[in-house]
Amino acid sequence: MTQSNLPTIEDLLDTLPDGKGGQGAQGLRRAYDFAYRAHKERLRESGERFIDHDLAVAQIIFTLDVDLETLIATLLHDILLAHTQVTPEKLEQEFGREIAALVVGLFNLEAYAERRKVKAQTSGDLDKRALEVIRQAILSIIEGDIRIILIRMCDCLQELRHAGDLPQEKQLEIAGEAMHIYAPLANRLGIWQLKWEMEDLAFRYLDPTNYHKIAARLAERRTERTRKIEDAAKRLEARIAEIGLKAEVTGRPKHMYSIYRKMQQKELNFEEIYDLQALRVIISPTDRVEYAKKSYKEKAEIDRSLCYQVLGAVHGLWQPVPREFDDYIASPKPNGYRSLHTAVIDMEAGQKLEVQIRTERMHEEAEKGIAAHWAYKEGGGKVSASVQRRIQNLRDLLTTLQDSENVAAGSDLIETEVLAEHIYAFTPTGDVIELPSGSTPIDFAYQIHTAVGHRCRGARVNGKMVSLDYKIRAGDRVEIITAKRGGPSRDWMNASLGYTGSARTRSKIRQWFRQQERGLNIQQGREVVERELKRLGLTDTYTIEDISAALKYTDVREFLARVGFGDVQSTQISGALMLMQKSLKPDDEELLPLLLPQRPEKPKGLTVLGVSGLPTKMAGCCNPIPPEPIVGFITRGHGVTIHRRDCKQLEAISDRERIIKEVDWGVEAATYPIPIVVQAFRRANLVDEMSSILRGQRINAPKTKTVTTESQLSVYLVAEVNSLEQLNWLLQKFEGLPNVIEAKRQRWS
Repeated sequence: MTQSNLPTIEDLLDTLPDGKGGQGAQGLRRAYDFAYRAHKERLRESGERFIDHDLAVAQIIFTLDVDLETLIATLLHDILLAHTQVTPEKLEQEFGREIAALVVGLFNLEAYAERRKVKAQTSGDLDKRALEVIRQAILSIIEGDIRIILIRMCDCLQELRHAGDLPQEKQLEIAGEAMHIYAPLANRLGIWQLKWEMEDLAFRYLDPTNYHKIAARLAERRTERTRKIEDAAKRLEARIAEIGLKAEVTGRPKHMYSIYRKMQQKELNFEEIYDLQALRVIISPTDRVEYAKKSYKEKAEIDRSLCYQVLGAVHGLWQPVPREFDDYIASPKPNGYRSLHTAVIDMEAGQKLEVQIRTERMHEEAEKGIAAHWAYKEGGGKVSASVQRRIQNLRDLLTTLQDSENVAAGSDLIETEVLAEHIYAFTPTGDVIELPSGSTPIDFAYQIHTAVGHRCRGARVNGKMVSLDYKIRAGDRVEIITAKRGGPSRDWMNASLGYTGSARTRSKIRQWFRQQERGLNIQQGREVVERELKRLGLTDTYTIEDISAALKYTDVREFLARVGFGDVQSTQISGALMLMQKSLKPDDEELLPLLLPQRPEKPKGLTVLGVSGLPTKMAGCCNPIPPEPIVGFITRGHGVTIHRRDCKQLEAISDRERIIKEVDWGVEAATYPIPIVVQAFRRANLVDEMSSILRGQRINAPKTKTVTTESQLSVYLVAEVNSLEQLNWLLQKFEGLPNVIEAKRQRWS
């Protein structure tokens, strides 16, 4: 942007509803003068003047129809961060408590983010530090004001617009923050005009190769495509006029990141993406005066009718593409987005088109989201019930976040509740339930009511019984089967078992267990720990006190109570056992929280006395498995037999010179035969379900034996697993099957 094209305060004042002479203009001009005196001619790292940046951010947020206080706070938003002489007290004195609180909130948010730099990841995975920033960011909605997030989104967008003048490392940092934090939040709040631009600009820096490929393809034959789309728009506009409606039909902007995501998700090439050629239809009310008098519900019915009438006109003009129709009016997106999407073929012009159909009111909501409703402003105008539900849903989520006792739980909530895709399912009576993608019947039950979730014992989906780890699909009709009394299962809190897909659900279950008596929780916690030791065959190796110390608890009873509460889960216990098996120091704070630690790279195959490739075999008495500590025993004529270091059979050996202590697993490509026994009440298909679990993980089980009694059965098998982690996963999956009493490691012949 040249100096002559830079935004000015006069440009901003010209856009005000009451013009330059109104009270709003006076307040904005005073804020501008205050900011200019504080910043003077100082430049940002990009070379942009601070005051020019502030004006540009204010112009962006003005398009969201925010109030005067938000505009003033935006002009002042970086005054505390820019090392000026201004203090929070001075701001409150000059502009009042509300505006000062917004600016201080932005300062706190930015200062926190600066301490924990977001490391850009081109792979698209969220860095844990980035999740921490998100957690603090959205918590400010409760602790302060949602306008803080709106201002920061606009600030981030302006930083992206000038990122080309920054070093690459800084470009990646800003782009990563935009892509992984603020664009998803803009999407969740329904602010599409910010979402699209942030994603496209961030995409340019995070993946320049694919960005430039798509940009080049869009530039090809641009003139011809523009002519075709303009002709199509005129034809459709004329057809809509013929049916007595008024609408504006335009070519829809092509968002490059959206094109890229569709190519990746649907495995399509560039030419197969329908909305490369796209039309947007924005329908006007036929009588604005009468429309304005209608209630919200009446307006919604009118909007729906107008959109479906235009859809009929579109399908009458062009041939619809099968299975390429989405009705976001009947089933709005989680962020409130409503529109009709259809794909058609224009045979005359030889092109495919995606057409979006919406009314003016729907369009305003789609572009501005929650901001369009003044919903963040206490005491503002009346907002619709749907928007109130969206605001309340987000605030309920954030309240749960505040109650989270650790960062990991908060990050889990962010991933599953804010950033994840959402779906709609239905109750038997037709009520719509919104769920994060990947949710199960248990999540569905808790979404209906916490008490229903606690008593959930089964589910029917579309009339058929399903398991409780069934993944609900969009449009499913779910019926929850409940018990008259009782509570949830502790296994539901274990995300790795797949019974719950929502962190919010797991938080509610955890709260239930906290409410139980401490003595009962200690008892139940002891049973959980003993079960883990027994399941992994380590009862004679470690004690409850060992595990408590490894997980940094000095009071064993407090540790057991937390296990009983659900704060310490079985995966953490098994993770601590695996770490102890590898002889890690108990005070190693970086490694202890890891449940599946990475093994350092070592020579492939077993190493005995520093030499690999010696003939070895696993001892049948103890069946060792990585990463359990092992020793070797020299057998005459049969090489070296590998035993667990705590094997009882070795204690009886008198010839200690034949025991080799210098034995190491190395990096194992092989698998290890581990005997397992599964005890269960008799039921049909249990063995088949166990076989399906084995096949799904490609675990071979060459030896299987089933022993049955009148009411129970025992399944003995030898599972060829590659590590203790995989064994633990397999035992947990077996125990999660209906009617299974326990699954554990065992010696049998």
